[in-house]
Amino acid sequence: MDSIEDLLGIWKNQTSLLEFEEEATTYMYQFMRRSVEQVFLLLDQALVKEKQTQGWIIDSHKDQRTLQFLFGPVTLYHTRMISPEGHACYPLDNLLKLRKHMRYSPNVEYETATLASRMTCREVVKTLATWTQVQMSHTTVMRCVRAVGEAQEKQDQDRVIQAANGELDGKRQPDFLFAEADGTFVRGLRKRQHIEIKHFIMYEGWVKNGKRRLLKEPYAVMTSKGLDSFWEQVEAAIEQRYRLWQTQVVANSDGGSGYDESHFKDAFCGAHKHIWVQLDAFHVAQSLTRSLHGDKAWITRIQKAIQRKDRAAAILLLDTYESNLDENERVEQVRSVKQYLMGHWDRLFDWRESVAKENLPEYAGRLGAMESNQRHLTFRMKKRGMHWGESEEGMVKVIQGIRNKTLKMAYLSSFIPSRRKERIMTKTIRIASLLKEPTVPSIGAHHGRIGCNASSSSAVGKLNRVLTLA
Repeated sequence: MDSIEDLLGIWKNQTSLLEFEEEATTYMYQFMRRSVEQVFLLLDQALVKEKQTQGWIIDSHKDQRTLQFLFGPVTLYHTRMISPEGHACYPLDNLLKLRKHMRYSPNVEYETATLASRMTCREVVKTLATWTQVQMSHTTVMRCVRAVGEAQEKQDQDRVIQAANGELDGKRQPDFLFAEADGTFVRGLRKRQHIEIKHFIMYEGWVKNGKRRLLKEPYAVMTSKGLDSFWEQVEAAIEQRYRLWQTQVVANSDGGSGYDESHFKDAFCGAHKHIWVQLDAFHVAQSLTRSLHGDKAWITRIQKAIQRKDRAAAILLLDTYESNLDENERVEQVRSVKQYLMGHWDRLFDWRESVAKENLPEYAGRLGAMESNQRHLTFRMKKRGMHWGESEEGMVKVIQGIRNKTLKMAYLSSFIPSRRKERIMTKTIRIASLLKEPTVPSIGAHHGRIGCNASSSSAVGKLNRVLTLA
């Protein structure tokens, strides 16, 4: 098949570049599908010959299964064989590490899951149909999300087991390590059901990008499972990445249940320096605004008392404001914020005040990156009438893997052959290349004549006349 000649033929029948591109793209997809089918057919033939030398026998004729690639569906012809021990299997499927009932290639499943982390499943279906030859339903999109997310979850759980066995040994030793944790709620399938997604992020500082600051070496841990499982994954991630002997750890949270000072200190138990855990300034300001109903004058006075570390003045201001209220509901709100502030008074500080100015990291700022980083979850998993069931953990892990740039390796690693399988693959490809029949180019009809001075009535002359007529 001459692809250049075929493309020229397509161009002759078209009147515009747009139509040519559409037909040429379809042609190239078909060319890819036919070529890949031939490759898999040769691999299957090579495996059959190799297995037969090892005592395997053919159990049936060639069966087939369809696998969707980005360039379209490919039919795999594979031979079912029986091992000397009596076990039946498809050697080609084992070599390619295809799961049972697997209908999409690993790359299709991965790309589908990454798209689903940014848009709804129905929009993913439209996008795939527009830019690729993949056809799937919106429910299949969510199955891909679950499959890819489970791979990331397995990697995180394996890391927890390694941490419990003392097999992790981080190498990074930054001067400062910052950590924040919080939770966000999404709606479940049952009535009034809310699922909390725990979110932890650590980073080594900030870098400048134009007029904006970006987090330096950010790493996130997310899960919808229980708090114990969440903090186990956090501790394992810390042990894998960092050696905290000389690192100053600074943590930040809103002081909610499950995100208090003790959890941070347990997670960073390997740190030799004192761990600073401050109360998130955004939540402090938010609680004051809500309880004082946006009264800027009183809010400013209370915030200044907090900055001066004047506990008595802060209590006096809150009591004075409360005494001027008549509504019981508003009184309860002021008492609640007073209890919140006094209960976390030791955490009401700015970490930069505890460090000499010359020792501050470059572009040092106040902590509070968690709220903006929560958007990766909230923009995809909240509002728009969305309710989450068994797929919520898969989606959370997909978003985490994309943020940490670990998702692709976590999922595709299950399809990477071992050293032994790699040697078998190389040998099979070499055999398959020998099985491929070489194409002999046609040079057309042969022409020839007998050059002699003999008469036409002689034997040689009669032979020359016969060849000329032919």
